[in-house]
Amino acid sequence: MKKVLTAFDLLASVAEMSRLAGSRLENIYRTGAGFLFKFAGGFVAATRFRTSLTGVVPEKTHEGAETLRGLFRDERLVEVAMPRFDRLVELVFTTGKIVVELLEPFNMVAVRDGRVVWLMHSYRARDRVLAPGAAYAYPPAAFIDVLRAGVDELEKAVDPGDLRRSLIRRLGTGPELADELIARAGSSPRSIAEEFKRLVEAVRSGRLEPTVCIRGGAAVTVLPIKPVSLQCDEYRHFDSFWSALDFYFTPMELESAAADATQAIVQRRRRLEASIKELEGKIPEYRDEASRLKTLAHRLLMYKIEIEEALRGGESSIRIVDVDGRRVKIELPEGESVELVRGVPLGRYISQLFEEAKELEEKAQKAAQVLEKLRRDLSKLEEEQRREEERLKASARAVAKKSWFEKFHWTVTTGKRPVIGGRDASQNESVVRKYLKDHYLFFHADIPGASAVAAPPMEDPLELLQVAQFAAAYSKAWKIGIHAVDVYYVRGEQVSKQPPSGQYLAKGSFMIYGKREYVRNVRMELAVGCRRDGEVYRVVAAPPKAAPLLAERYVVVTPGNKEKGKLGKELAQQWGGCQPEEVVAALPGPSRISEEGRGTPLPWDEIEQIFATW
Repeated sequence: MKKVLTAFDLLASVAEMSRLAGSRLENIYRTGAGFLFKFAGGFVAATRFRTSLTGVVPEKTHEGAETLRGLFRDERLVEVAMPRFDRLVELVFTTGKIVVELLEPFNMVAVRDGRVVWLMHSYRARDRVLAPGAAYAYPPAAFIDVLRAGVDELEKAVDPGDLRRSLIRRLGTGPELADELIARAGSSPRSIAEEFKRLVEAVRSGRLEPTVCIRGGAAVTVLPIKPVSLQCDEYRHFDSFWSALDFYFTPMELESAAADATQAIVQRRRRLEASIKELEGKIPEYRDEASRLKTLAHRLLMYKIEIEEALRGGESSIRIVDVDGRRVKIELPEGESVELVRGVPLGRYISQLFEEAKELEEKAQKAAQVLEKLRRDLSKLEEEQRREEERLKASARAVAKKSWFEKFHWTVTTGKRPVIGGRDASQNESVVRKYLKDHYLFFHADIPGASAVAAPPMEDPLELLQVAQFAAAYSKAWKIGIHAVDVYYVRGEQVSKQPPSGQYLAKGSFMIYGKREYVRNVRMELAVGCRRDGEVYRVVAAPPKAAPLLAERYVVVTPGNKEKGKLGKELAQQWGGCQPEEVVAALPGPSRISEEGRGTPLPWDEIEQIFATW
C-alpha cells in the first residue's frame, strides 16, 4: 500500500500546483500531518504523505507556522518546481523559496539568498548539513535524472538481465512504476527507456489520467496514469490528480493527526494498562498466599498439643526433622513439612499466620477495588480517545472550487439579483473597471472608506434598500460605531477613474459625475450565516430580508462592542462546519447580535446561475 508520493506522482502534482503561479499566499497553517498553504487560487497540503493541491481542509492552527508565515505571507508564488526526478518540490516566491522534502524524515526548509532561514528538522551528516544559517544543498542524488537525461542515457541504465531492479535502483521508478513500464514496453531496454520518457513528458505537461486502485474494498494505490499492470477489483477515475490524492491520502493524514493529538492519552492508557496487568497478577497471588497461610494456621491449630509435646521432647505423632539456630523443621502426620520459629510460642505463631492471611485478603480486596477503578478510568480514556479521533476526522471539510464572485463581498436580493462589492481598494478598482456596466448601478456609503458595490439595474425600493444596506455594512461607518448612514447610487456610466485636470485619484477612488440618488438613514445591520452544499460549507452575508435565501442558519448583527474575531469563533462553533476565519471575514467589524434566524437557501447551482447573468 502506497504511503507516500513517488517522484513520478510528485511530477504530476507539480504540474497541477503550477496553476497557482502568480497567486498571493494568504496564510500558512499547521495541521496534524504537516502544513497547509492558503493561496488566493486554492490550498496546498504539504504533509509527510504528499505535497499537492487539496480540496480538504483539516483542523488547523497558526501555532508552529508563525515564522514561516512571517517570511512569506502576502508574497506572490513565482513557480512550483521539481529540481530533479526525486521527492523534492519547491514553492518559489519573490524573496525566497520553501523546499518540501518528501524523504525520510519529512522536512520543510525555507531558503533565502541560498541560505536556510527556517526548517522543521536540523540535519548533520557527512554528505549534508541542514541548519539555520547554513547554505542549502539538496540531498545527494541517488538516481539518474530522467527530467534531463535523454533516451540513450536511460537505456544504458536499464540492465536487460534484471530489468525491474535496475529501474528501481538506477532510475528511481519505485516498484510500482517499474512493473508498469515493463508491462507496457516489454523487455527491451530501449523500449522501456522510450516509454518512461514518454510517460514523464505526458505527466509533466499535465496530461493525466488520475486513478485509484481498489482491492478488497480498500484503496491500495493512487497513480497519475491509468495502470495496465495492477491487479485491482476496481479502478476509480478522477477529474484531477489532487482530488484522487485527497481521496487516497486524507484518511492517512487524519489518522496520523489523530495519533499525534491523542499521544498523551495513549501514554496514559499504556500506564493504566500496565497497572491493570500488574494488579491482575497480584490479586490472585495475594489470595493464594492468604489461603495457604490460613490452611497452615488451621493445621497447626489442629495439631497444637502434639507439636508442643514434640518440641518438649516427649512422645508425639509429630516428628522433628531438623533444628538450626532460629528454625525448627517439623513433619505433620500427613507428611507435610513446616518450619517454626524457635522461641516464639506456637499459639502466637498461629495467630500471626491468621493475621498475615487477613492482611493479604484485605490487600487483595483493596487491589480489586483499585483494579475496578483503573478499568473504569481506562474505559473513559478509550472513549476520550475515540471522541477526539472522531472530532478530528469530522473537522476535515471539503473546500469548493470558488466561483468568480466569491472573491468579492457578494449577496443576492430578495428579487434574486446578484450583488458584488470590493473587499479592499484593489477590489474596488476591479469591481468598477471590470464588472460595472454602464447601465448597472453603483452603490457607495456616503463616507470615505467603503466598499464599491455593483448590481444590475432595479427599481423596486425594497431591493434598492437591501443593496444600500449591504454597501453601508461594509463601510468605515460600521467600524466607528455609526448606526445609520446615507448611501448613494448612480448608473455605471456616471463613475469614472478619470480625475479632473490637475488632480489625482488614489487607488480605489472614483469620480462621480451627474446626479446622485440617495437612500437616506440606512440602518447598519447585516445578516451573516452558514450554508451547506453537499460536503461543502460556505459563509454567506446578506441584507437581513434576503438572508433566508442564502443561509440555513444566520444571525443579524449591528455595530457593537464584541470583537469580530471572538464573535466569529463563537458563531462557527455554534453552527458547525463553517470555518471561524471565514465567519470573521464576513463580519464588518465589532458587532452585537440582534436576532437569529433560519432559512431555506437556494441551491448553489441556482446562485451560480444568478451570477452567470452578470
